[in-house]
Amino acid sequence: MPTLENVCARDVMTKSVIVVRPDQPLSEAERTLIQNRVSGLPVIAQNRLVGILTTSDIARVQVLMAALDGQVSDELTESHTDGFQHSDESQFQGFRQRLGQLRVKDAMRDQVITCSAETPVAKIAARMVQDHIHRVVVVDGDRPIGIVSSLDLVKLLAK
Repeated sequence: MPTLENVCARDVMTKSVIVVRPDQPLSEAERTLIQNRVSGLPVIAQNRLVGILTTSDIARVQVLMAALDGQVSDELTESHTDGFQHSDESQFQGFRQRLGQLRVKDAMRDQVITCSAETPVAKIAARMVQDHIHRVVVVDGDRPIGIVSSLDLVKLLAK
């Protein structure tokens, strides 16, 4: 029976990696996350890992868009009484509607923590704690071959 010290990424990683492309609509990537019950997706271009997209990244974009929408609406409401002529309101409204036009590349992070299939899980866990992340992409060169998530590590400890 292997000891915890001998367990590597290949022993615990999820091998069926669901990926997205940088040019995919962000809304489509969000549906992929929800339908597959995962919280992060490697982003690939030409079979190379170029980024990672997480539910937190999408939430951050949604909050930013809502805040901008609200700020512009508030400024327009306040500025109509200042005696100056203003641009047409319609050109400033609907930041949230533009969310449908955003692409994965607009929300993804291009700094991805990766490891090899031989990386010990203790090292992966330490890196997750250090960087406050929940997944490490397992790569062969620059091609994703798996993911080790914090849930994978919890499952390992539960055995």
